Amino acid sequence: MTHAGALGVAEFLAGIGVLLFDGSLNSLQAAVTPDSMRSRVAGAYSAVNYGIRPLGAIVGGTLATLIGLRPTLITAAVGGTLSLLWLLPSPIPRIHSLAPHDPLTADGGTHT
Repeated sequence: MTHAGALGVAEFLAGIGVLLFDGSLNSLQAAVTPDSMRSRVAGAYSAVNYGIRPLGAIVGGTLATLIGLRPTLITAAVGGTLSLLWLLPSPIPRIHSLAPHDPLTADGGTHT
């Protein structure tokens, strides 16, 4: 596989990951956020999500300048993969369904 092909596959898989994450996040936010707060929560999430990207671009550019492009991309790939580790102890992966405005139980499930 060429470098361009590997990059294309990586970008495709990253896009699928973003699609799955955004769909799940939006469903969870809509289910647990009261109607009166929903737009504030969405706005705060968007501000943090899009606001941090310029900082990431500066850090990535600086790192690439200091250690080179390939080590920077490897660092970003490893960091992105390891960023999933914070979800392991979280109750979020164990949520299978949410009824509207149904509070989460202590073990991360829902009332049945």
